[in-house]
Amino acid sequence: MKVNQLRNKIGNLIQNRFVRNASWIGASELVNRVTRLITAIILARYLSPLEFGIAAVALTTNDLIKVLAQNGIGAKIIQAKDSELESVCRTAYRLNWYFCGGLFILQCLVAFCIAYYYQSTDIALMIATLALVYLMMPFALVEAFLIQRQNRLNVTAVIGVSQTATDNVLTVLLALSGLGVWAVILPKVVVGPIWVFGTLSQQTWRADKSISPAKASTILNYGKAILGSEVNKALRLNVDTMLVAFFLGLEASGIYFFAKNAGLGISLSLINAFNTSLFAHLCDLRNSDDEVKAAFSSALKTILFILAPLIFLQGSLAYWYVPWVFGEQWTSAIPVLMLMCFSAIPRPFAEATSELLKAKGLVNVDLKWNTLFTGAFLMAICIGQLAGIVGVAFAVFAVHLLCPCYCVWSMKRFFNHHPKSAMQLASY
Repeated sequence: MKVNQLRNKIGNLIQNRFVRNASWIGASELVNRVTRLITAIILARYLSPLEFGIAAVALTTNDLIKVLAQNGIGAKIIQAKDSELESVCRTAYRLNWYFCGGLFILQCLVAFCIAYYYQSTDIALMIATLALVYLMMPFALVEAFLIQRQNRLNVTAVIGVSQTATDNVLTVLLALSGLGVWAVILPKVVVGPIWVFGTLSQQTWRADKSISPAKASTILNYGKAILGSEVNKALRLNVDTMLVAFFLGLEASGIYFFAKNAGLGISLSLINAFNTSLFAHLCDLRNSDDEVKAAFSSALKTILFILAPLIFLQGSLAYWYVPWVFGEQWTSAIPVLMLMCFSAIPRPFAEATSELLKAKGLVNVDLKWNTLFTGAFLMAICIGQLAGIVGVAFAVFAVHLLCPCYCVWSMKRFFNHHPKSAMQLASY
């Protein structure tokens, strides 16, 4: 009897679209992490520390500016009602060209500023070369978000894996050919067309000129709060390493950076996969609060019974796998790694809540939370650094315990049975 019940539960999970989508994205993220790890091991044998430093400056600059591409325009396509979808897509297409063109110009300007600071024209050329990707993105951005809107995240996953795997293989081949830092830079641009043509081959969209475009202000007002939230998230992902370097020195920063990436890399991959799937799923059900509530409750159970145990297991086994996988020289980083890993357990509760609020159009509430949380995060790190890198890691873990509180607070207001509940939440 119990075997049949277990079989039925597994069957229901497999048939659940949200679980299938999360599995596709999660699998693609794990493949990406594994291929990147192999690439990093090979690059370590062919690039000097100076070359690694140049690559880090170029890639970090690109990553920080790329955050501005998370402007909420695509999220509006996913969230839009069927009746307004075409008008939103028409305006989104035009806005994507404006934004991506602006980011290309911005990154080129920043490239020359950084090159002037480091007195290196190579850095300027590398950063400007990476900016070419922005000129490819608008060709397929609308189609990419339409795929997500249709919950076809298996397509997104396959295209993403193809792009990343090709990037990593090219990086290794170019490094073996003696191209130095350019072996890291060039593949990022070369694989851009893979995403464009892969997306266009799976989704067709042509502007219907008989339908008037939506007002740009409607999309931008929705998107600016999402952009603010994404900037806050980007700060939280990067600023702690910068502050450790500032307060405790470069050596401590190196240990912390290793522990953070080893402890959070896989966990954040799972969380990102979960978020991507959940947002599309909630938008699909947005017309029924009861269905949204059921889907969100199911998502929380997934966090509690699947994500949390996996993350806890990774952290608990750190004393065993760190010396074996990374080497004995990194055993001093294990306490930091474990705390960083455990800090990932409460994170998806707040992330899931953010996806819920975005799906229901309450993006300003999420922006306020992210701004307040970033402030608390910075304050915690400044206090934690007094106890060294372990103190910083504990501060990161402690401040993330606020995440489930945000989830409970939002649920009580949004799922309140009073008719004005959503308006009450939006007023905060």
